Amino acid sequence: MIAVILLFVLSCFAGYGLYARSGRSADGSKDYAVAKIDGKDVMRSDIEKGTMQLAEQLGSEKEVTSADIPLMRKAILDSTAIEAELEKEIKSRNIEVTEDEIDEAYTNIMDSYPTREEFKAFMERSEITEVQVKSDIKKQISQKKVMDALAAEINVPDDEARKFYDSAKTFLYKQPAGFKVNIATFKSNEAAKLAQKSIEGGEGWDKVMDQHKADIMTSTPYDKPVLITVQMMVDSLAALKDLPLNKVSPVMPVTSSDSYVAIKRSKEAEKQLSYNEVSADVVAMIKNQKAQEKQQEFYEELLSRAKIKILDPEIFPAPTSADIKTEVKSEDKQ
Repeated sequence: MIAVILLFVLSCFAGYGLYARSGRSADGSKDYAVAKIDGKDVMRSDIEKGTMQLAEQLGSEKEVTSADIPLMRKAILDSTAIEAELEKEIKSRNIEVTEDEIDEAYTNIMDSYPTREEFKAFMERSEITEVQVKSDIKKQISQKKVMDALAAEINVPDDEARKFYDSAKTFLYKQPAGFKVNIATFKSNEAAKLAQKSIEGGEGWDKVMDQHKADIMTSTPYDKPVLITVQMMVDSLAALKDLPLNKVSPVMPVTSSDSYVAIKRSKEAEKQLSYNEVSADVVAMIKNQKAQEKQQEFYEELLSRAKIKILDPEIFPAPTSADIKTEVKSEDKQ
């Protein structure tokens, strides 16, 4: 199930066109159905291409051997079955996705490329269309809404959160020494110089940030400075060590084109953060862990519902006794 869930998560907004059928399997032989899900053929080419993607993802963490391949093929098959069952779940829950949600996600994908021209070139190289991408987006937003609905059912009592805080506070909830800093990163040195000059001349931080928002990559509101620890003050942030408090910095280069300006607001000593200061983070951490557990249970439930029939057992791992029991139960249901 770990491999199934890993693939399931990694597939979101990635690999457009990866599963386009070529009529040939990975070794160049004629394509054929290796399994059926809900009576629909699952082709060898789809399984092999999915296995290749999973191998690439896992390759950065562990060496993938020939012994792993059958297990990975089965993970792809299981993932496909889970997705089919999830589509049924989406329909039964009457989950809807608006055009505005789809358009916003599509714009975010385009904005992840340096230019729209590069995004268009990628689409052309991959032989995919806007309609295909938006269809994938709709599916993935629908899936996320199911996961969000599961997470919304989770409650973290205050006594559970306090117990976790008490057990973890000495290593998770200590604030290291550093400085509270307002910082803004600009797309160009010229814009950074103009903003720096305005702040140095007495204009308010937030007003200047608003004036230059088209040129800003990231910035902090004046009343919400971030903590930059002493250990973080290296490379491009090293100049902050000697910057006087409450004085705007000179324009500091990050790369050849990006720059930042900053104001050190206060010096912060190392301290133990109280429960009241971090209670929201504690609850969020516990809730996230519970959400992952709930999602895994949900995936397992979906997989147990799926009607999978393997047509070519030679490319999948030999079934375990647990697999045989599951298959018998599935056939009994049918």
